[in-house]
Amino acid sequence: MVDNLEEILNLAATLGQAIRRHPRYAMLRQTDTRVRADKAATEALDAYNRTAADLTRKERAGLPIEVDEKRRLERLRQVVASNETVKSFMRAHADFAELMRRMNESIHKAMNTPKEPEQGQAPQAPSGPETPKM
Repeated sequence: MVDNLEEILNLAATLGQAIRRHPRYAMLRQTDTRVRADKAATEALDAYNRTAADLTRKERAGLPIEVDEKRRLERLRQVVASNETVKSFMRAHADFAELMRRMNESIHKAMNTPKEPEQGQAPQAPSGPETPKM
C-alpha cells in the first residue's frame, strides 16, 4: 500500500523510466530529431502553424477570413501532409499518444477499483463520489 507522497513520486519516476525505455517513445524521439533536421519539414510546419494561428486569432476576434487565406492554409496543410519526414513523425506521435492513453486508462481503472480485502477482513465500500446508475 502506498501511504505517502514520497512513495507515489518514486513510483512515478519508475513509470517515467519505463516509458523512456519503450520503443514507441524511442521512435517518437527519433522522428522528432529527423523533423528538426529536415529544413523543408520545419519550414512547412512553421508556415502552417503561423498561418493557422493567424486565422484562429482573426476568427476569435470576429474578423473576416478571406478565401485566399483559407486556400493558403489548405496548400500549406497539403505540403506538410505530403512530407515523408512529417508523416513518420505524425505516425510515431499517434502511436505514443495511444500508449499514453492506455497507460492513463490503467491508472484510472486502478484508482477506481475497490481495494481487495485482506484475509479475514470484510470488503470495503468504494470511497469518493460515484456516478448514479440509471
